[in-house]
Amino acid sequence: MQAAAYNATVTVLPDGETYIGEVTLTGAEEYTFWEAGMLGEKLPLTVKNITVSGECGDNCSYTQKDRNTIAFERGNVTVSYEAEIALKNLQVLLQEPSAIAVTLPEGLNVHNPLLGRVSEGGTISQEGNATVIRWDGTRFVEVRFYDSGQERLLLIFGAVWFTVAAVLLVPFLLMRRRPGQ
Repeated sequence: MQAAAYNATVTVLPDGETYIGEVTLTGAEEYTFWEAGMLGEKLPLTVKNITVSGECGDNCSYTQKDRNTIAFERGNVTVSYEAEIALKNLQVLLQEPSAIAVTLPEGLNVHNPLLGRVSEGGTISQEGNATVIRWDGTRFVEVRFYDSGQERLLLIFGAVWFTVAAVLLVPFLLMRRRPGQ
């Protein structure tokens, strides 16, 4: 029986390429790791460093049923794992609506709408040096984040285009002026 995730916490590591996920389950005996495909379909998520803790202790035993499903002794457990992030676009897909929190470390941001994105329903807050985004009662979240280097490149790109526009627009406006005006 697949259990419902009542709480999921995702912590993005400082490199922005990996995250640690923790899913708290009640009355569970197995858990399946999923990610969303290009069309929203469920695809197996490749994970590593899986640990199961709970009523059975800090490091419960589990068996790998298939490439993305683990089975363990029935009970209330927390499943922890590591997974890769593709192109600074984090996606979390769960079986049941759950409370989900994503923590971005200092140096990673989502506030600029040209570079970052938070899926609908997410509330953004600052906690210490970290950015925390929370959802309540959702199955899927997406966070596209960026670092200061990407923000700097966007400003340079914008400044170059503003300069090009000004250089081309000023002579055009001067030529449009009628003689005697």
